[in-house]
This record gives sequence, structure tokens and C-alpha cells, in this order.
Amino acid sequence: MALPSNLSFFMSRLQGVSTSHFKIFPQSSDTATAGKIIRFELPNNSLVNMKSIRLLMNAATANASTNKGGRLPNDISSLIERVAVYMGGTLVQNSFNQYNTLVHAKAAIEGPKCDPTLSHPEIVRTRSYHDDSVLPRSGDEAYTAVDDQLCISNWEGFLGSVAPEIIDTGLFPQITIEFTLADNAVCPTCDDVTHAGFVGGTGNVGTTYSLTNLSIQCEVLGMATSVLDELASQRIASVGYLSLPFKNYFTYQSTHSGTSRFNVNSASWDRLWAVYRPNSYPTQSAPVSVAGHKATGCFVSLTSGGATDDDIGLPQYDNGGTSTFHTNEEKYVSNYFNFVDQGGATATYQLQVNSANVPAYRMNTVEALAMTKNSVDYPKKVMSLDQYKSNYMVQCWRFNLPDSDMNRMASGLDTRSVSAQGALETTGVSSCALTLFAEVTSELRVGVGRSIEIVQ
Repeated sequence: MALPSNLSFFMSRLQGVSTSHFKIFPQSSDTATAGKIIRFELPNNSLVNMKSIRLLMNAATANASTNKGGRLPNDISSLIERVAVYMGGTLVQNSFNQYNTLVHAKAAIEGPKCDPTLSHPEIVRTRSYHDDSVLPRSGDEAYTAVDDQLCISNWEGFLGSVAPEIIDTGLFPQITIEFTLADNAVCPTCDDVTHAGFVGGTGNVGTTYSLTNLSIQCEVLGMATSVLDELASQRIASVGYLSLPFKNYFTYQSTHSGTSRFNVNSASWDRLWAVYRPNSYPTQSAPVSVAGHKATGCFVSLTSGGATDDDIGLPQYDNGGTSTFHTNEEKYVSNYFNFVDQGGATATYQLQVNSANVPAYRMNTVEALAMTKNSVDYPKKVMSLDQYKSNYMVQCWRFNLPDSDMNRMASGLDTRSVSAQGALETTGVSSCALTLFAEVTSELRVGVGRSIEIVQ
């Protein structure tokens, strides 16, 4: 009988292991702007740690107007519109739209996952926390020095979820990663660096961004033994293929007015994510102050008469802020990623899958949030209900078993024989931009002679 690990006097040893890091340059130019496509090829015949893949870059904003300034959005992943993974020309990870919106939607419930040191997690108002530069009034934000690079270290989809995460690229056709950059609208524009001018500017358009010195860093491992090759060969000989499960996503966008329909055809449909935004969200505008956080400046002298407004900022909930929600600080989001409740007190939400109601009753906003928190394995985001409605309005329905993702278990809805016809029905919700993401577990099968098959 096998004992639990905390009771077992056991250690295994694997000798002859080596590790190294490779720097990979794009196939074409290492400079790109909005809408451009960047491609990288992973090393051949190597053991590559897929979760170690980092996209590094220098980034800068520019605004054509002399009295306005551009800012990078919170989380540098916001600059990525699509991510696709090809193997020998075959599309493995679906190149779905609004990749950046999915990143923000999951962060709204689970908390951000990217490295805060390098990923530009917050929008800068007056002074950069990345290089300590002071942004002038109406100035643009730029990180162009060699030691000022930004980095994307966490990925949704194949790169961040394939299991096992260390793969032998010699078993696969040439692996190519393709990034499509987002529109300039993801970058906010400000009139000046005072709080009033930062979030209340008018006509805030014209900001563009550019990326330079693009490269990928990945970890490559080596083993002095051939046992891994032998195990892979034996598995292919006995079963016919190696199985690598990973997360895949499909996007459905609509102008929602009561009912939005979609369909999903998958072997394991795990979750549905719903993101609500005003119809005007693609219009470039000023940053949005998150509810409850510091807003207008406050006086620093004992009396208001003749005092100087030092623009320290006064929290919106209480003068001292709240410790639970950390509101004694500034926090902004890009208007493009500001998810806003479009319903009132009587709003209801219900999902239909092949005419079956999920759940069996119409949920109000609080009930939908409670279901959403139960639909993710590790909810980490700390926010107030007011912040949820004002800035993080995301809903999630789960169809698989809890913790299935950790156990490589495909337990979601199998809709391959009859494609699932879904409809999100609401009452009391104003017309808005609705983005739906169907999260599925796909399976990559690799066989003899680098042949591959994708089971969606």
C-alpha cells in the first residue's frame, strides 16, 4: 500500500539534468505597432518548458497633440489581441479575438497572474514605478532603455495550460507562436497629470503605442538519459499517440439586448465567461478611476482657507480608506477594460443550453456573482460589491468538476454529437457590448512521424 507523501520516507533522484535559457528573435522585424503580427519559432529537438515562455519588449506611447499624453494600459498583456500556436502549419490553439479582454476578465475574478515587477500592472499618472521617471504635464509614457523592458510571463491557452508543461519538440512539427497586437484604443489618453485632468479629459484620442526589441525567453532542459524518449516511444507504440490536454477558447461578441445566442462544439466545455461593457468601450478615452479608491485631491493644512491642494487624493469610501479593499491608494483601469454592470436592481440573468436553464431560476446580480466565485477554483480578487458592479462586471458558469484543471481531467459538457445551442437571457439590462468566452479542454495527440491531431 502506498503511503501519503507526508508519511513516506522516500526520495527519488534524477541525474544528468541540465537547464539553459534561450533568447528567440521574431521571424521578421523586432519592432511592431497596433494590428501587426509577430511570429516566433521554438527550438527544435529540445525539451522546452512551455510555462517558462516570456515575451519581452520595450514599449512607448505617443500622442499627436501637444497638450495631451498617452499611457500604457494596466497589464502589458492588454496589448495582445490574439495568440495562436501552429505546429507544422496546423492551428493548435484557436486564434480567438479579444485575448486581452479574457486576461482582464479572469483577473477580475481570480486576481492578476502576471509578474507585477515587469508586467506594468497599474496605469501611471505622474511618476513611473518601473523606471522612476517623472511624466511631465501632458507627457507620454515610454520605456526605451535596454534595462527598462516589460515582460508578459503568464499565458491563457496552450502556452500556460498544456500538460505536461515540458514537451519534447522533437516529437512535433515546427512550433510557431503568433501574436497579433491590439488596437490603439486599449491605451488611455489624458489631458494632464492632475487627477481631474487625468480621468476627466475630453476629446481624449490620438494615442498610439509601439513595441521594440521584441524577443522570447524560454527554458530548455537536457537529460543525460534516454528514458524519456523510450517512454514516449512505448506509449505511442501501445496507444498510437501521446495525449496533451490544454485549455482552448472561443469568442462570441454581440450587442446584447435581452438575448445573445451562441454555439459550442467541444469534447469538454468547461466554463462560459461573460463580460459586460458599454457599447462605446472601443472608443479611446481617459483612464477610469476604480470605485472607492483615491479620487480628487485633499487639503493638507489645518483649514481649507488658503490651503494648497497637494493632490494627495481622498478615498471615495471613507477619508482613510478601507483596509480590506485597500482603497487608500490610486487605481485606474483603461476604459477598454472597464467592465460595468448594465442592469438595475431588478436585473436578472439566466443561461440556456439546448433549452435547459442553467441554473433553473433567474439570478439577480448578487446571486450571479456568488455562482461566479464558485465557478473558479481559486478566487483571489478582493473587491467590494460596488467595485464589482462599477469596474469588474464578469460572470462565469462552470460545467466541469471542481479542480478538474489540476488533475488533467476533461469532465465538461461533451457537445460533439449535438452542438450546444446556448443563449444568455437577461431582463432589466440595457443594451451593451457583451463578450462571451467558451473555455474548453482540447486534446493534442501526437503520433508516429510527428503526426498530430486536435480533439476540440
